Formats: sequence, C-alpha cells, structure tokens
Amino acid sequence: MRAALASSAASFIDFPVTVTAASAPAPAPAPAPAPAPTTPSAFAQQVLDLTNAARAVPRNCGATSYAAAAPLTWNAQLAQAAQGHATDMATQNYFSHTSKDGRSFSQRITAAGYTPYRTLGENIAAGQTTPQAVVDGWLKSEGHCRNIMNPSFKELGVGYAYTGTSTYKHYWVQNFGAR
Repeated sequence: MRAALASSAASFIDFPVTVTAASAPAPAPAPAPAPAPTTPSAFAQQVLDLTNAARAVPRNCGATSYAAAAPLTWNAQLAQAAQGHATDMATQNYFSHTSKDGRSFSQRITAAGYTPYRTLGENIAAGQTTPQAVVDGWLKSEGHCRNIMNPSFKELGVGYAYTGTSTYKHYWVQNFGAR
C-alpha cells in the first residue's frame, strides 16, 4: 500500500515495517555492501536532526498518542543498510521494502553487521527533494510517524540516493534499531 503525499503526485511513502526479535535471523547470502561512513552525509544529518526534533515533542500518530522520546543516535551499520537499499532502489528503478534480490530490511540490516538486535524498523520514501519534505511526509503518515516516535528505537541510519533516470529520482530510507 502506498500513500501519495499531498504536496506532489510524484512523491510516495510506503508502509512502515517494524520487527522485534529475541535474536537476529541469519542473513541471506548477498554481496558485501560498501562500508558506511562513521559520520552522516549532510542530507542524512539533516534527516537525523529533523527526526530527533520530531521526537522531542509529544505528538499524535493517527489515533495513538506518543510522549516525547529520547533522541536517536547515528549508527553506521544501520546507515550502511539504508544507503545500500536507497541506492539499489534508485539504480534499479523500484520502490519496495523488499530488495530486487528478495531480501527484507532485517536481512539487509543484519548483513551490514547490526546484530544482535532487539527491534528494527524501516521507513522508505521516494520523490521528495529535501530532508524536510521527506520527514514531513513520514510524520503525516500514521505508520511512519509511529516508527519515528517509537521509544524502543535508540539508533538510526539514513540513506539517500538520486538517479535522474529513475521514476521518482529521489529515494530515502530510515533504518531504526535497538540492541
């Protein structure tokens, strides 16, 4: 299910996904992704800052009320998985939580080395041209907002990719986690 953003017919957000596990599942075999930088890119830092600003105040996500939540910290492994998925969606011209090779977000995250974990979540979006636009879109979507405000999440990785020849051009991924 995809929800169109009111600001642009070419901007989409997909349903959010959250997984909680006692132990991480074994990752599917896949090529090793390139290491993520230990510090976020400028766009990723803006998404982290905007996400933490949203978490700093109580808010309603649909019918669910959330108290303010602690800020998320940057995690390079979550970012590696997020960047890999954003780049994959942009270069292969698709939009889904499931990679073209069939891997789920939890498989991509564990393959990036984020193990063991207590809980994981992912938000994806496409078409938004700025960090502000993508975070605003996620906050207007009940499920994405719940991932952003979920106090169980402690860490965040962000991926962004642009490919001028793809359908949505701009692809965004937030990977949330807690160990």
